[in-house]
Parts: sequence; structure tokens; C-alpha cells
Amino acid sequence: MQLDQRTEKNISTLVPKAQAVARTFIISASEAMRAKGVEVKIISGTRTYAEQNALYAKGRTAPGPRVTNARGGYSNHNFGVAFDIGLFKAGKYLEESPLYAECGKIGEACGLEWGGRWKSFTDEPH
Repeated sequence: MQLDQRTEKNISTLVPKAQAVARTFIISASEAMRAKGVEVKIISGTRTYAEQNALYAKGRTAPGPRVTNARGGYSNHNFGVAFDIGLFKAGKYLEESPLYAECGKIGEACGLEWGGRWKSFTDEPH
């Protein structure tokens, strides 16, 4: 299966074991979502501490809603073992959709931890 350029780029930032699981996930999720007219992309992979701190600042010292509870050095994204997905319908990003829960179950079946099950900060795309 041919993956989009953004997904390939983000997978390449992960450690090798995470790359393999990300590929297994994205192929399974893409097949399941294609029937619903939805495309699945990996929209974020490894982040620098500075990138993570900028996300942490949102909703605190920077405009926008809170998107994470993890500062730089405390996110699995900083260590190449976490990624976020995005769902797209007709090229439009779906910020919220019940389909994230379906993808979360696919991720769990691949051995991933799904952020949609977190208690303190639910993160369905993670």
C-alpha cells in the first residue's frame, strides 16, 4: 500500500520498532476507513522538546485550547515512540469524529496504547 508523503515523513521520525507498528496500524486503519470515505494520515511523529513546549503552552501562555499535558521531555513524542493521526474526508480534516474511536480500537489490536482511553486528558488522535 502506498502511503501519503506526510505519513511517510512522520513514520520516518519514529524509532524502528515504532515505525513497524505504525505501518501495521496505518494499513489496517486505512483499509477500514476507506469504506467510509475517510483517509487516515499520521500527522505528527517525533517532536523536539521546543515543539512539545510550544504545544504545552497552548491554552496556558499561548492562544488556543489545551492540546497536551506533557511538557518537553515528558511526552512519548520526544522519544520517537508516539504518533498522532488525522482523519480526512474529501480532503477536509475531521477534528472530531466517532471514527477516531474505531481507529483507536484498531491501534489497540496492533499493540498500541490509545490516548482515547486516558483519564486525565483524553487524546483520541494519539
